[in-house]
Amino acid sequence: MQYQTSSFSIPVIDVEATSQNLKRLRKARSIKVSEIQKSLNMTYPQAIYNWENPNLKNLPNIDHLVFLAKLYKVSIDDMIVIRKEESTAIAVHESTLPYGIAQETLDFIASCSSHETKLALEKYYGFSI
Repeated sequence: MQYQTSSFSIPVIDVEATSQNLKRLRKARSIKVSEIQKSLNMTYPQAIYNWENPNLKNLPNIDHLVFLAKLYKVSIDDMIVIRKEESTAIAVHESTLPYGIAQETLDFIASCSSHETKLALEKYYGFSI
C-alpha cells in the first residue's frame, strides 16, 4: 500500500473549554453525576468528574460523547468547543473501522456533526469518520 503525504489545516478541540461546557450542559439539565454513572454502568463517578475538570484535559470517549449528547438533548457540535485550526501533515492511506467504536456511534457523528467537529474529533481520538 502506498502512502501520500498531504498538509492542511484542521480544527482542534479546546479540551478545557469543552470540559467546562460538559459541566454546564449537565447542570442546565439538572442531571446528577451519579445518574450518568448509573446509566453508563460505571463503578465510580470519578471519570465523569474528570471529564468536567478543565485542568485534567480528559474528554469522554466517543460512545460516551454520543450518550451525553442524547442525554443533554444537544448535538455533538453543541458539546465540543473548537479552537483555531492547526496545520498538520498526514500520510493518507486506506481507512479502517476504529477498534472498539460502535458503527452506530460513527453513524450518529457522521449525520449529526459539522465538518469542523468531525475533523476535531478525528484528531483528538485518532480515527476517521
